[in-house]
Amino acid sequence: MLYIITSLVTEGQNNTFSLIGASDDKKKAAAIAADIYKDYNKVASFQNIEMITEWLATRLTYSFRKDKEHRLQLAISELDGERQPAEKQVIFSAAAEEDELMRRVSQALFEGKHTAERGTKAASCPIDE
Repeated sequence: MLYIITSLVTEGQNNTFSLIGASDDKKKAAAIAADIYKDYNKVASFQNIEMITEWLATRLTYSFRKDKEHRLQLAISELDGERQPAEKQVIFSAAAEEDELMRRVSQALFEGKHTAERGTKAASCPIDE
């Protein structure tokens, strides 16, 4: 079996998807992916890196968010044969835009707003008391 290591780095509005490497050993693939994490999070402790390496070896994915604008997603895909089954073909599903929209809607509702805006034009919805 071959293990393919990939990463997705989100920096604000920019997304970078990278093919990191491949290995025929799952633990070595996890170590390669953990090296990417170590480069991304320079203040990570040795114990933290060991824990993430073990997590990657068992779960095959790891996601780390520095803050709401910066995120690293690592994945190890098992490749056994020439073509993956449909349920294993998707490595990452990015929904950052939808997440941001839901965050804004939630914040507006929390603040008690009852209007929707797009650009400079606001459309009001009546509130019955």
